[in-house]
Amino acid sequence: MASTIIPTNQIAKIQTNKKLIAFYDKLHIAPIEHYAQIHAKGESDQTNTKVSSLIGISIQDYSNGTGQNNIITQFNLAPEQIQFLLTRIEAGFQDFEWSSDKIFGSPDANGYSIAQKFVITRHSFKQDGTVLNNPWYISISNGHGIRVQNQTGGYYMKGGSYQQEKSAFINLNDMDLYGLLKRTDAYIRNWEMVNAYQTILQGQQTYAQYLSTVRQQNQQRQTPGYPQENPAYTGDQYEQRPSDNYSQSQYQYSEPQYQYNNPNY
Repeated sequence: MASTIIPTNQIAKIQTNKKLIAFYDKLHIAPIEHYAQIHAKGESDQTNTKVSSLIGISIQDYSNGTGQNNIITQFNLAPEQIQFLLTRIEAGFQDFEWSSDKIFGSPDANGYSIAQKFVITRHSFKQDGTVLNNPWYISISNGHGIRVQNQTGGYYMKGGSYQQEKSAFINLNDMDLYGLLKRTDAYIRNWEMVNAYQTILQGQQTYAQYLSTVRQQNQQRQTPGYPQENPAYTGDQYEQRPSDNYSQSQYQYSEPQYQYNNPNY
């Protein structure tokens, strides 16, 4: 009897006799109104659900057995974060540390929301000076924490409130991690070429129509006898209008903080 092949969104994985790390496709195209950003960044879809374009990462630890003894942890990174980590290997960093934590979802009866932590480091030597064969350390921790809203409407985790429920880690050598990140980067780039083409064309057409309408309205306002209720805006002002979803780059070498306020992150 032929075995059944189950469809999967898995991009790449590394598996040992005790642990596994895998990367998954959770990418979403940006809406037409924000076509130039290509990837969705928290906009609402057709079902009024906020979605973001992400790469899922899962680490499994079945060193104590499978089934209920199998520890599975999950975390999501943005496509550009995957590509940022790839550049660290390509640049030949011998020592590197980077981390991120997220908190999202409605608080439970005790005031705790879902929280996740991600850590990746590279150190060439052990404390005794011995060379490490697998210098990369990746850890994912899942649990709960208290969500606090900041002045801009985002959320962060209250210090000291994190309660870990499960965690798993894996050690990798340079080639293993490079293969994971390189294959994922290749998938992201090909996904962008396949999915962004029509969105960009439609988005540019929609934006051109919008600018044409604005210019016509401005010309009408400048026509003698047309009521001048508000100052006229020029087309250039609209062409330079930034996206509402633009946010400052958050890449930092020392414990960058990412704020998420929806469970799809």
